[in-house]
Amino acid sequence: MSEEETHHDAKFHVTTYPKFLKLALRLCTQGSWSFYAWMTFLSCVTIVGANAWAFQVRDGMIGTGMSDHVSWGLYIANFTFIVGLAAGGVMMVIPAYLYKNKDMHDTVIIGELLAIASIVMCLMFVIADLGRPDRFWHMLPFVGKFNWPVSMLTWDVIVLNGYLLINLHICGYLLYKRFLGEKPDSRWYVPFVFMSIAWAISIHTVTAFLYSGLGGRPFWNTALLAPRFLTTAFCAGPAFIILVLQIIRRMTSMPIGEGSINSPPI
Repeated sequence: MSEEETHHDAKFHVTTYPKFLKLALRLCTQGSWSFYAWMTFLSCVTIVGANAWAFQVRDGMIGTGMSDHVSWGLYIANFTFIVGLAAGGVMMVIPAYLYKNKDMHDTVIIGELLAIASIVMCLMFVIADLGRPDRFWHMLPFVGKFNWPVSMLTWDVIVLNGYLLINLHICGYLLYKRFLGEKPDSRWYVPFVFMSIAWAISIHTVTAFLYSGLGGRPFWNTALLAPRFLTTAFCAGPAFIILVLQIIRRMTSMPIGEGSINSPPI
């Protein structure tokens, strides 16, 4: 490809990508009356949760009822479960790309998008559990005292944010190519797909290591914790994706399970 062609392609994407983002935002905020009712309900729940979190930031973690005996509570319990959902999303990737099952390609993007949503929720639970969210910058590389590789929490920061970036790239590239009506170039996403498989295993393994490192909790001090977390994740993740696909099939016109979508394959 000549320098002139490269410059033309770059100029084309600079003008086209904002249109893609604008269309994606419009599609995400449009729907039937049931969609708006559901979004209104979720917004109300979010406001109530934000208000409760404001009291926690003001009064401290004592407002949650957690102590040295109850050290995690719903924050880390939900974090652990949702990490499993994020890791389970890769189970849609394995049959599609490792075993070259073309019928699974249209559901892969659903699994990847659910993985993105799950990781975002995981990061929010971690920030809420910090107690002092204004000090999260201490965990940022080159900004705070990252303490890598000594601190297990820094490993968690790396694997969660790394998995989020990988899935954002895969989904963003595939959806953008579908927006353009072009066939995706496998060189730009397949290597990241295989990387996401290994990374999905790492996010739940590191979570298990966090639990195993607490000397005051002997119940968790076992070498089998990581395999147990992985097996539960690979069961809960696909089960949740199946439920989501059934909801999409019944609530939308997307032909899930009825053949491929009439557009370039992903």
